[in-house]
Amino acid sequence: QSSKSQARVGRLHTPHGVVDTPGFVAVATNGALKGVDFRDADEAGQQLVFSNTYHLMLHPGSETIREAGGIHKFTNRRNRPFITDSGGFQVFSLAYGSVQEELSQKGELKRTGKKSEHQSLGKDAVKVSENGVVFRSYRDGSKFLLTPESTVDAQKDIGADIIVPLDELPPYHIDR
Repeated sequence: QSSKSQARVGRLHTPHGVVDTPGFVAVATNGALKGVDFRDADEAGQQLVFSNTYHLMLHPGSETIREAGGIHKFTNRRNRPFITDSGGFQVFSLAYGSVQEELSQKGELKRTGKKSEHQSLGKDAVKVSENGVVFRSYRDGSKFLLTPESTVDAQKDIGADIIVPLDELPPYHIDR
């Protein structure tokens, strides 16, 4: 524990290696790093890589990654851990756009015909219910349901060492 604050260091032990905390987590949204390959990142000491479940579900698909032997074999990064998210942030970004857009729109959902710097899929881009979230793919417009159970199943298919259950990022204007 730090003598200056409540901060402390830790170690996470996963099936594919140890992660020291705090630490830098590289982002491989679609299962690939940009600007450097996994071998070079690992040689530089990169312990943990973050991949996005939503994007991996859309392409190539969590089942495809499972059939390839999981993300470690799929990416040929076999001895270092991966963390995946739930897709919950995409609920926010597809429904509201960027944080700047959400602030300027005062919480209004994106509407059909209103273009922004992000491609708008219209008012049907995201529908949240007690059962989960129905997304429209930004790739082809197809719909799929994301539930707390399905996001955990997808992350298990992907083979992440650390998974994040479905979360929802509420917009700024909500007071509860």
